[in-house]
Amino acid sequence: MHFMEKLLYFIFVVLTYVKHRNKLISYSRFYKQKYKRSSGYFLFMAYIYALKYSMHPLYYFYTDAYGDKEFDPNEHANSLFTYNFQKRLNNKAFIKYFSDKRLFNKYFKSYMCHKFLNLKNITLEELREWIDNIEGNSLMLKKANGLGGLGIKKIDIHKDKGVIYFNNKELKDAFISIKKHDILEEFVVQHEQINRLNPSCLNTVRIVTVIDKNNNVNIIGAVLRLGVENDVDNLSAGGIAVNIDINTGCLTGEGFKLAQSEPSTFFKHPITQVVLDAYSLPHWELLINTVKKAAKVFPQVRTIGWDLAITADGVDFIEGNHDWGIFLIEKALKRGIRKELEKYL
Repeated sequence: MHFMEKLLYFIFVVLTYVKHRNKLISYSRFYKQKYKRSSGYFLFMAYIYALKYSMHPLYYFYTDAYGDKEFDPNEHANSLFTYNFQKRLNNKAFIKYFSDKRLFNKYFKSYMCHKFLNLKNITLEELREWIDNIEGNSLMLKKANGLGGLGIKKIDIHKDKGVIYFNNKELKDAFISIKKHDILEEFVVQHEQINRLNPSCLNTVRIVTVIDKNNNVNIIGAVLRLGVENDVDNLSAGGIAVNIDINTGCLTGEGFKLAQSEPSTFFKHPITQVVLDAYSLPHWELLINTVKKAAKVFPQVRTIGWDLAITADGVDFIEGNHDWGIFLIEKALKRGIRKELEKYL
């Protein structure tokens, strides 16, 4: 990695400090309490790691680089490496099919079991007709380009004497606020074995694929994300993640959080108290086969982080991420995967 490229990345990190300021300050104060050193020291070290290892300052805290004496930043697929890796593997002209959820839903419709509606030019009457054909009592409102669970709202619906209520508000009165979103989706009912782990939200599998130079689809890693008293399972919203053995479909080891918490790892789900290690996920062989098939829909995008739900009938695709977070997989595997990824370049 060239010195100038590293320097430019560090300048970028410094210039975007304001965007992450609140999180960085909060983490440095949390580490002050945890390790009995000044918050200024940890904030300073986060930027030293950014300069030396091209590692985003937040990742200094996420990896617990100070406390984890086995952490080797040279094995870590740092932020700059990740950017270049995904830029080289993914054709820019085709990433729109993943970055825009409306396009993803259109082209991966055959991999989705739940119904969805593009709200762009929808009329009130068309919306009412679509909701009338939905069996469940919950829907999900989404932004086309939402990240990390942002822009997602769970909506409760009920019908009384022919009138549809949207979170206890008549549909005609809620229509304007609904149109501020881009997609309305049927709520996915997850498999009972997944629901047992956490019933508060849809818990999804993040599984990462890379197409190699021989056009073979390789599985890099997989995690199960579990919500914690929330409508979404994202780690940025306080959820936890657990590594999945890609050969068996069983959870391995403890769950972990990115949010500041003590403890930071979990032998059991903190609410349901279900033991995580060795917990078997249903339909795993089907999931692997299906995701390998989906990876070939747009082979021009060679690496994707897929978010999938496991239902009673099989697998339901939620979205695909062309700029998936490598850190989540490394944290789950408890090792860096930089060398493993380099062979695909």
